[in-house]
Amino acid sequence: MKPLVLIGFCLFVLFGFQRKSARMSWRDGHTLSWSDFQGLPSKGSAFSASSNTGISHRFTIKSTGIIDKSKSIIKANFYPKLSWYKPELIDEFTLKHEQTHFDISEVHARMFRKAVAEFHFTRNSKAEIQRIYKKIESSRRKMQSQFDAETEHSVNREAEKLWEVKVQALLHKYQPWAG
Repeated sequence: MKPLVLIGFCLFVLFGFQRKSARMSWRDGHTLSWSDFQGLPSKGSAFSASSNTGISHRFTIKSTGIIDKSKSIIKANFYPKLSWYKPELIDEFTLKHEQTHFDISEVHARMFRKAVAEFHFTRNSKAEIQRIYKKIESSRRKMQSQFDAETEHSVNREAEKLWEVKVQALLHKYQPWAG
C-alpha cells in the first residue's frame, strides 16, 4: 500500500510541476521572446503568430463564507505551449504585438485585483467573485479583439504604436494593483 501512496504522490508532484510550468506569469520588466512560443502553428492559419494569454485567480473562503482578500492571487499568464509563430512571417513588430496582447491581460489582472480589493463580499462570495471575473474577462476579450482589429494584426504600424502607448498608460494607471 505504501508504494501506491508514494507513486500517487510522485505523480501529483510531476503533474503539478508540469501544470505550473505550462504558464508564465506576467512580470514587470520582462518581455516575451520567440523562445517563449513553444506551440505548433495552427494549420491553415493566415496569422504569423499567436499568443495565448489569460487571467487566473486563486482564492480562499473563510469559515464565515466570505472571501479572504489577503489570500486572493490574481495573475496574468502566458501559455507557451499554446502560443506559436511562423519564423518566415515574423519581424520585431510581430513580437511587440504579441507582447501587447500579454500586457492587455496584465491590465485586466490589475483591474480584477482592484475590483476585489474594493468589493464588499458577503456570504455569497463565490457568486460575487464569479460575476466580477466574468465582467473583467469580457472586457479583456473585447479589448484583445479591438486591438487586433484596429492594428490589423500588427500590419497597421501607426495603430500599433497608439495601442502600445494606450496599454502602457493603462498599466501605469493600475500600477497600485500590480501583482
